[in-house]
This record gives sequence, C-alpha cells and structure tokens, in this order.
Amino acid sequence: MRVHWGVGLATAYIGFAAATSGFVAFAMSRPVSLVSPDYYAESLREDEHLAARRNAQLLGSEVAVNWDGGDRIRISVPASQAQAARGSVTLYRASDVAADRTFAFRPDDTGKQDVTVGTLVRGLWLVQLRWSVEGRDYYFEQPVTLK
Repeated sequence: MRVHWGVGLATAYIGFAAATSGFVAFAMSRPVSLVSPDYYAESLREDEHLAARRNAQLLGSEVAVNWDGGDRIRISVPASQAQAARGSVTLYRASDVAADRTFAFRPDDTGKQDVTVGTLVRGLWLVQLRWSVEGRDYYFEQPVTLK
C-alpha cells in the first residue's frame, strides 16, 4: 500500500496544530503571578527604590540577614538606627506568590530582629528588608535557601 505525499503533509500539519493547541491550553491554565498588580506604579517609584538600595549599601556589613539553620532568620541593622528604624520584612517566594509573608520590622535595642520560618516551605526565599530612619529610606535583599 502506498500513501500519497499529500496525506503525509496533512497528517503532519494536523499533528502540529494539535500539539500547538494543546500547549496553548496548558499555558492558559497556569497561574500568571510574575507581574505585580500595580507594576506601573512600582515602575514610577524605581528611582526611590534605587536610592534606598544605595543607602543600605553605604551601611556595609552592618546590615545582614542570617539563617541559623533552624527555624529563624536574624535580621540586623546598625545599633545606631535601632530605636528609630521602622519598616517591613518580606519573605518572597518566586515560585509561589501565595507563600509570600510580610512582617513588621521593629528591631530591638541592638538592631536585631528574629523572624520565625519553621512553618515555611523549604527552598529558595528572597528576604526583602525595607525600613526608614528619620525620613531616609533603606532597602536590602538577600536570598536564603531553607533546607
């Protein structure tokens, strides 16, 4: 039995169209959480964000995020800022927007605050620290892999 070349071409085209349609259906069923709901407003604040990041870099090693290997992450800022520092700590999970956690940042007199992470899913997290002292904003981020 001999198959005409047109039948082979039609079969290949139908197979390609079916695979493409299947992929489109799969892609449309996936959650799209890579874009912030207010991305335009965030882009307008980009200069402020860069200034806050630069301010934190000027503090050097006095700003730190350390995981003790257990159930807490210790966040440190300079002791000179401890009394006035107010802000937030966000534990950002890129693979699951629903897993993100945000805490108030209120360091003790030595400039340290512990965040409990015992109930969080293990894997890569980005610790984002935002704080203000006397009208000056600071931003620091560091990846932490919980094992």
